[in-house]
Amino acid sequence: MCARPGLTSSGIDRPAEKHILALDGIRGLAILFVLYHHLFWSNPNSGNPIFDFLNAIRASAFIGVNLFFALSGFLITGILLDTVNSPNFFKTFYVRRMLRIFPLYYGLLITLLLLTRPLHFVWNGWQYFYLTYSTNFALWPRGPLVLQPFSIDHLWSLQVEEQFYLVWPLILYRVRSLRSLIRISILVCVATLLIRIVLVAERSYLNNVYLPYSSTFSCVDNLLFGCCLCALLRTTLRQQVLHFAPRIFALCVLVLTVAAIPNHGLDWKTSIFIPTFGFSLIGISCAALIAMSLEPGSRTKQFFSHPILRFFGKYSYGLYVFHYPLGCLLNQPVRNYIDAHFHRKVLGVIAGAIVVFIATTLAALLSYHFYEAPFLKLKKHFTYRKSAATADRQTALHTA
Repeated sequence: MCARPGLTSSGIDRPAEKHILALDGIRGLAILFVLYHHLFWSNPNSGNPIFDFLNAIRASAFIGVNLFFALSGFLITGILLDTVNSPNFFKTFYVRRMLRIFPLYYGLLITLLLLTRPLHFVWNGWQYFYLTYSTNFALWPRGPLVLQPFSIDHLWSLQVEEQFYLVWPLILYRVRSLRSLIRISILVCVATLLIRIVLVAERSYLNNVYLPYSSTFSCVDNLLFGCCLCALLRTTLRQQVLHFAPRIFALCVLVLTVAAIPNHGLDWKTSIFIPTFGFSLIGISCAALIAMSLEPGSRTKQFFSHPILRFFGKYSYGLYVFHYPLGCLLNQPVRNYIDAHFHRKVLGVIAGAIVVFIATTLAALLSYHFYEAPFLKLKKHFTYRKSAATADRQTALHTA
């Protein structure tokens, strides 16, 4: 008889697994999706079937954020399970997260705040929500945030992750059982789907099309699918999960493709299925893709281990933070110049995207090596250490 899935010493007390290169590649794919979604925007009804098809794919590329969420949930849960018995568990986790996320996030915000007077920015109180990682909870009407020629609307996803990081370690520390973590993840995912259904049903009354998309209570399931996958892979169900992952992924992609055809992509703003069951299927497919990348010797693992994808994965945080404000600053002027001199809108779309892509990549490289790196080096002062009891148990396991 198979052992019941549980949080055993081989799961909770083992040291962190060796760095998995393919997961860097998945992060790289996620940021490339996001860049494609934001940088290649154009007329969705150009009359050219090829361009309309490419634009439908672009409209669907927001799934890069969902892939980021699922990967974050998977990785963070693994870190927490590996270190939950360590002394100073909470302090070490939160400080290491802060050193990775806060410097660039608050660096950008502080820079924009300092530019408020010379560039005549109008915050209307939104600065307090951004400073507290809570803009996606500002559900009531407020004055607009005016930061021309910049925009920081994309930071909502970082706020979702930080809110999740604040709560999930507390739950995991209290629960610890893998079976209970899996049950909690599934129940919350179902509850999140029900919340989205209600929000979509009341969309016209609520007058906020983004509620089913960017509020933490309506998108946290994408993180939890990754968490659930991490917990499942530490149970006796690991091989079954890895075996069925490609089939689950294919089935989800098939259903989403069928839903996308009449909707000209996975645009969720006017659809009913996509922002409800569709978002759940996107989250499940992202988790399945992560599982597929873990299968030793698989083509998926080989694909995501490619150096190019891993390069973009390494610098994905800076790419994500910088691409949107730089896109607002540079994209339209380049398009206008190309259109005025060459009268080719398609060429303008491509040229604008390339200019922003290059500028964003350079900014991310410089930021990582000259600004973020000194903060990351401070992580060495906040390492996870085994408790004496854990060390004794592992010594006994190694000498048995």
